[in-house]
Amino acid sequence: MFLFLNNAILIKNNRVKLTYISLILLLSLGFSACDKSSSELQDQCFEVKILNEICGNAVVQILDPKLFDYGENGYQLDGISYNHVFTTRFSCADMSKMSASASSLKGLQIKVKATDRHEDDPYCTRCAATISNAPHKFVLLKIAADCK
Repeated sequence: MFLFLNNAILIKNNRVKLTYISLILLLSLGFSACDKSSSELQDQCFEVKILNEICGNAVVQILDPKLFDYGENGYQLDGISYNHVFTTRFSCADMSKMSASASSLKGLQIKVKATDRHEDDPYCTRCAATISNAPHKFVLLKIAADCK
C-alpha cells in the first residue's frame, strides 16, 4: 500500500513539474514573438532623435514609422510621453562626432545602425552616470556615415 501511494505522489509531482515547464516555455515563446529583435536593425540605416543623454548613455526615439515596433511606448520626460523609444550607448568616437556638430545632444537627429559592439578605445573615459527612468529596451547604436 505504501509503495502504491509513494508512486502515485511521484507521478503527480512529475505531472506538476511538466505542466510548469510547459507553461514557462509557452510564455517565453509568446514574449519573444512580440518583441522585435535589435539584430534585425543591423542591416538598416534609420534616423533617431536623441531625447535625453548623459555620458554617452541616451534615450532615442525612432523616427522611421516602419521601425516603430522596435521601440517602447510611454517614456516620460519633462511631463511629455514619447513612443518608439529605446536606450542606447554611443561610442567615444561617435560622441566626439556629435559633440562637434552640436552643443547639446538633446533634440539632435542622426542616422544610425544597430551594432553588436563598439570598438574599444583605450583613451576613452566615461563618467558612470545613467538615465534614471530609461526604457528597458536597449539597442547598441553607431552613427552610420553611409546612409542615403
